[in-house]
Amino acid sequence: MKQEQHFYNDRTVGLLTSFQLLELSLKLYIGTSYDYIHMLVGEHIHFDFSISDVENYPLERLLNVFGKLNGNEDLKKRLNKLRTERNYIAHEALLVTVGSNPNMETLQNKAEDFFYLEDELSECLKLVTEEFRKLKVKGELGRLG
Repeated sequence: MKQEQHFYNDRTVGLLTSFQLLELSLKLYIGTSYDYIHMLVGEHIHFDFSISDVENYPLERLLNVFGKLNGNEDLKKRLNKLRTERNYIAHEALLVTVGSNPNMETLQNKAEDFFYLEDELSECLKLVTEEFRKLKVKGELGRLG
């Protein structure tokens, strides 16, 4: 395998890993939100949602649920822009390296795209983590009140 192919494969696997971390972060945010909602309304309304309800959700569904639970419109817009990229990475990205004659033009073009995608994914993951921290603080204050 050529050096460009190795580089492309490594970047693709790294992006897949980052998307998995983003999905996990969204699941934790949603599950914790459900716990807090249950805590707040449990005596008045039956609420039986939990993290187990979203454990097998793909990114698209997680983003839809997150969008209903979080008011950070800028973050939601950024996350929604990642949907198409995630689907390409998960379903097509490695296909261009299959065989002895990979599409070198695609490898080179996507290598640049991946550079920017890595940065955006990393930033979005930090922002989701910050939203989760804020949620935890609100939830703990809710327990005290």
